[in-house]
Amino acid sequence: MGTTGDGSGRTLVPAPGDIARNAFGGITAAMFEAVFDASPAGLAVLVGPDLIVDHANAACRALTRADVDPVGQPFEDVWPTGDPAVLPALRNVLATGAGLCVDDYAVPAAGGVRRFCVQVRRIPWRRGLAVLVAVWETSEAWAARRAAEEAAAAALTRAGELDATVDAIADGLVIYGRDGEILRMNRAAMRQLGYDAGEASPSFAERFAALRVYAPDGRLMRLEDTPVVRALQGETVRSLHARVEYQGRSLWVLASSAPVRGADGSIAGAVLTFSDETALHAMEQARDDLVRMISHDLRTPLNAIYNQAHLLRRYPNDAARVEARAAAVLKSCERMSAMIQDLVEATLLEDGQLQISPEPVDLAAAVPELLERFHGAIDVDRVRLVVHPDLPRALADPQRLERIVVNLLTNALKYSPPQGEVVLELAPAPEGVAIVVTDRGVGIAPEDVPHVFDRFFRARGARQPEGLGLGLYITRHLVQAHGGRIEVSSRLGQGSTFRVVLPSADGNGVAALH
Repeated sequence: MGTTGDGSGRTLVPAPGDIARNAFGGITAAMFEAVFDASPAGLAVLVGPDLIVDHANAACRALTRADVDPVGQPFEDVWPTGDPAVLPALRNVLATGAGLCVDDYAVPAAGGVRRFCVQVRRIPWRRGLAVLVAVWETSEAWAARRAAEEAAAAALTRAGELDATVDAIADGLVIYGRDGEILRMNRAAMRQLGYDAGEASPSFAERFAALRVYAPDGRLMRLEDTPVVRALQGETVRSLHARVEYQGRSLWVLASSAPVRGADGSIAGAVLTFSDETALHAMEQARDDLVRMISHDLRTPLNAIYNQAHLLRRYPNDAARVEARAAAVLKSCERMSAMIQDLVEATLLEDGQLQISPEPVDLAAAVPELLERFHGAIDVDRVRLVVHPDLPRALADPQRLERIVVNLLTNALKYSPPQGEVVLELAPAPEGVAIVVTDRGVGIAPEDVPHVFDRFFRARGARQPEGLGLGLYITRHLVQAHGGRIEVSSRLGQGSTFRVVLPSADGNGVAALH
């Protein structure tokens, strides 16, 4: 290879042998030089053991020191990297022919770091060998990549925050696609619906067919009336109450929905939020029941007192009438006091504030004494007491035990014929002591049996429907507070049997209570 005289003496002119060895056959020296100088990558040819720069294109010159012409200078003077591994690596390429590629090479620079991609190859040159260094500055690409990575990390962080926020919402939240398919559900929705987005059928119609949804007025809701379909049609639905029957459960829900719109304003999906209002609905129903019971049942004895008081005013000097009216007033007051006591005890039991102080109780002695004390308050003449031998002592709170027995007897007498007998039986039981009350009254309808211990429930067929319907409800709570159990069996027209089992004071009683 030779040179042409252009004043510098270093214009690139490949010799015929060099052209053959470099696979540049068929091109002129001018063409080769033009391609070399036009390359966007910085190119430099290094020769000799001192790695002198023999040729450098314009892109390479732009990367060097501005005050130094690189040609004819040692590489380490032109590009002072400060890295002691650079020169040995370049000499190794020249000696062995093993190529070198560094995708990210950082070079300290004023105000920061410049980054390069470097490739080094050995090439034939001037009937000898040289090193061709190709350099691309990647600082801007690296900065863009770093910015993209930071943006992606920030997006992932925001997405994680959004996921955490959505999952922390106590209400169920479901995001739907344009065709009603589920795209996203939070944990509350998965817990209440019993499946996640991946398990759900893609068809909203199929999912809805597995439900029975009722409006507050009891009307069965149609598919097109559901909050999701209405939202997919562009409507915003707020605070819709509905009762949902699903997988054997009946829930009251409060649902809201809204369309999700794309950048062009078209509907891209819908979002649904719903909360389980079953407990709140039960509380509201209990409140309504309480108001209804109090307004009706407390008014009855109050009206009796009112009427008797008027009669007393009309006949103040008739001793017999005054005595009878006073007795009637006293009985009405006792009824009102019993109702108020029921309400107070029910509230304390529900709040767990009613204290139980169990102690050994000899039922064989305590129950007859109780019946004697309540003679006149309840019709104990219709009660036949049966005490089995070997009756263990019960581990019970005497005051609460008395309430249990009186409630069961009062309930049995109320649902029995006027002269019907009620049997009160005290017997040993494997778990402790059994108190069994049997009547031969009207019995309980099969559909009512599961509800006899519910608050404010009164079975049909009562001869004298007195009270608030809290007696058996309170009895159940008292029995359970003792660690016992209560059960009922009944047949319409033949009577009912209530069986209470309390722990005994002998060995297993304490374990049962705890």
